Amino acid sequence: MRPDIEKLLILQDRDQKLKAVLTEIAALPAEKAARDRELKAADDRLEAARTRQKEIEVERKKLEVEVKAKQDQISRYKNQQLETRKNEEFAALRHEIEVAEKIIIEIEDRELVLMEEAESLKPALQAALDAHAEEKKKVESHMASLTARKETLETRKKELETERPNLTTDIDEDLLDRYERLFKTKNGLALTTVEHETCEGCHMKVTHQAILEVKAEKEIISCPQCGRILYEPQ
Repeated sequence: MRPDIEKLLILQDRDQKLKAVLTEIAALPAEKAARDRELKAADDRLEAARTRQKEIEVERKKLEVEVKAKQDQISRYKNQQLETRKNEEFAALRHEIEVAEKIIIEIEDRELVLMEEAESLKPALQAALDAHAEEKKKVESHMASLTARKETLETRKKELETERPNLTTDIDEDLLDRYERLFKTKNGLALTTVEHETCEGCHMKVTHQAILEVKAEKEIISCPQCGRILYEPQ
């Protein structure tokens, strides 16, 4: 194999590894955001259960105040009944008492419904608490893993970037420029083999003459279809 092809293959191997590392690093923020969304969803579910519990408590207290106000109103009406000597006024006060008592019954019915809902919310709230704790634990573990992975990837990236200049020193400048353009435009595959008269990069047929030239190893041969540098598998 031509020495320059060997050097380019080593360089391509390192560049592919660097490309893979950079791709992983670039994907980390999206992965972190996905974990954040999972925890936020658990937060929202827990907060919804707590909010409803608070709403019920507020409404129950409001109803208690309303019941107390109606009870005080009934007491006043009854006192007024004791003081009045007019049948019409007595009857009117009795009607007001009956209306107030009916309202109290309706309020107490609503209080009962709220109490039942509050009771039914207890297991749901506990389930939300348990789910939130589990989700938080899972997300925190995943975040720790992401942090460790990022540190490992950054270290590997630095190693590969530090090593790269040493791999390019003895490569012809024009050939290196050609390789780098191909690596960028051909998805990290600038050099590829010819197998069964086919370019393994684009999977198109290569002419017999081109195959002979690749085997001869006298010059750098490119695939006529995709432009990748061709070499014979060892």
